[in-house]
Amino acid sequence: MKFKYVCIELSGYGDIETEVRQQPTKAMRVAGYLNDNIWKNKYIGVKVKSRIYKAVVRPIMTYTAETRSATAKTRKSLETGEMKILRKIAGKTLLDRERSDNIKQTCKVGSINEWVLSRRREWNEHIGRMDEGRIVRSARDKSPLGRRSTGRPRKRWCDILTIDSNCRHDVKNEQAICLI
Repeated sequence: MKFKYVCIELSGYGDIETEVRQQPTKAMRVAGYLNDNIWKNKYIGVKVKSRIYKAVVRPIMTYTAETRSATAKTRKSLETGEMKILRKIAGKTLLDRERSDNIKQTCKVGSINEWVLSRRREWNEHIGRMDEGRIVRSARDKSPLGRRSTGRPRKRWCDILTIDSNCRHDVKNEQAICLI
């Protein structure tokens, strides 16, 4: 069972892969509209272009990212979409062989996955301040009754939050180091 609610497709079996793929596509479409007027304009500085990216494109790309569980595939999809846009802002292409970290430093933009993590923590704190009778809080705090299906359990939103809070990102080696 699938249906659309506020431009997001919800499904009964928790499939988020298609929706996560659509969000960077929507953001790339908006960035494409800004390509000739903003990104390629030599009279607008990189700082202003980065601010436009943070205010217009990034929220489209990460819409509902703080409320869904994240997998390695979804994180990679967001990172890839962000780098495509930042390369346009910096005036670089893949053929220039410029490292992603250098482009992010040039644009003064942090990692999109770390930004999503901070938004997820803010959302968790917001839910924590809600009354106990609210549906969102009870959905976060309570476990469903019954047995789980066989196989590996799906990643849940709260699992991602606890894993991310116990890990730190090692930029030099491009990996997460868990403190558990």
